[in-house]
Amino acid sequence: MKFRYKVILINLLLLSLTTGIVGFLLMQRSVKLTMDTEIKSAITENNLVQSSVEYSLLDVVNTSGYNLSESLPEIGRAVFSGMLSGEEALLIRYGGKYIYVSDGAEKVVDPEGNAGQNISTENKEQEVKDPLEELYVFPENNHKNYLLRDEEGSLFLYVATDSRVDGKALNIVTRRDISEQKKLIDQSIRDYQWITLVLLAIATLILLILSRLLTRPLEDLSKTTDAFANGDYSTRSGIHTGDEVGHLANRFNSMADSVEEHVDELNDMIHRREQFVADFTHEIKTPMTSIIGYSDTLRSMDLSREEQETALSYIFSEGKRLESMSMKLFDLLYLKDHPIDSKPFAAEVMASQVATSMGPLMKSSDVELRVDVTPAVLEGDIELLKTVFINLIDNARKASKAGSEVEFLGEKDEGSSAYIFTVRDHGIGISEEYQKKIFDEFYMVDKSRTRAAGGAGLGMSLVAVILERHEAKIDLKSTPGEGTEITVTLKSDMAE
Repeated sequence: MKFRYKVILINLLLLSLTTGIVGFLLMQRSVKLTMDTEIKSAITENNLVQSSVEYSLLDVVNTSGYNLSESLPEIGRAVFSGMLSGEEALLIRYGGKYIYVSDGAEKVVDPEGNAGQNISTENKEQEVKDPLEELYVFPENNHKNYLLRDEEGSLFLYVATDSRVDGKALNIVTRRDISEQKKLIDQSIRDYQWITLVLLAIATLILLILSRLLTRPLEDLSKTTDAFANGDYSTRSGIHTGDEVGHLANRFNSMADSVEEHVDELNDMIHRREQFVADFTHEIKTPMTSIIGYSDTLRSMDLSREEQETALSYIFSEGKRLESMSMKLFDLLYLKDHPIDSKPFAAEVMASQVATSMGPLMKSSDVELRVDVTPAVLEGDIELLKTVFINLIDNARKASKAGSEVEFLGEKDEGSSAYIFTVRDHGIGISEEYQKKIFDEFYMVDKSRTRAAGGAGLGMSLVAVILERHEAKIDLKSTPGEGTEITVTLKSDMAE
């Protein structure tokens, strides 16, 4: 069942229950008030009739030789004709026998229609079963009692009084027809039921429209999540309602942004891994082809001493390149999963060792290395940091022309306690297009120059990993034809 139908059903149940209970209580109260009014009016009418009958009895009682059985019917007829209308009735019961029954009420005491006639005309006391017997069970300290009876589809209200005359019970009973009031009450109940049904129908329609409006954002969000689940990571929710649904949509969009970013990162990582495998395979294939080819030549052909030395030189240089590449690849993979050995070291000592290691290469390339490092005590893995700056200086050497200069500088940052190393050359430079890729594995700006110098494109990737493990920052500025400047900033808590 859809959420909107659940909302409608629950609201209808609550509305029906509320209106039913309230309506029932109101109708019960209305019926009670109506009946109480009729009962009070009937009791008042009975009191007046009783007073008239008893007042007339005083004249009879004061007369010598009176006979109440003969006088009461005459008194009843006189009171009935003078005080009651044709829709009402009067019954007088004396000594347990009906002495007078007004016209229209005979069947009350005699359903066959005979006893009532005899009682009213011949004044004979008949032995009949009294259908109003429960009316004469009077509560203590109360001489009034009433009874509701349904007679042939009409509702009558009987009120009886109890008094004593000559030691016998005298009951004066008045009857009032309240069928019209009962019909009005029944009609009111039917009207209330129809009005309730119409209102519930209208409420259902309104609830359907409102629930549609309220749940539409949820449906839109559901469609968005379905599209997202099917791989459309760029889809976003356009809900801006400002309520809980709007907040949920905003959180979904934030989640989608994060997921899309991570998916892009994963795709990029997968692409880089695939590219890494392809580049690694290619880089291995090239020297292996040369080694196999020259080895086969030495094995299958008679070569002169000079030709043999040339072939062996190629085999040796390509083998060294494979060795260098495998060692850098091992270092690259090892550093990603293992902690570094961080210890204090002197910046100028490290710079001196780097310059010493690079001396022969710089001399062979006719490139001068100028070192100017301010003394400071830093913290980190000195061997790994030496690898960083050897790679940076070596790349600067490869990019420089003979007779030029490469600078290796180090100084404290005036704005903080950080320490900044700078490697600067005045060589060919790197275009902006290639600057973003320079730290990728096997990436080479000039492949022919790099391979000729024995490189495999892993140096800068290794530099990036080492500096990342030292939580250091590297910045590159380069202008084609003017040179390149690379700065390495060690964290402030590493400098003293």
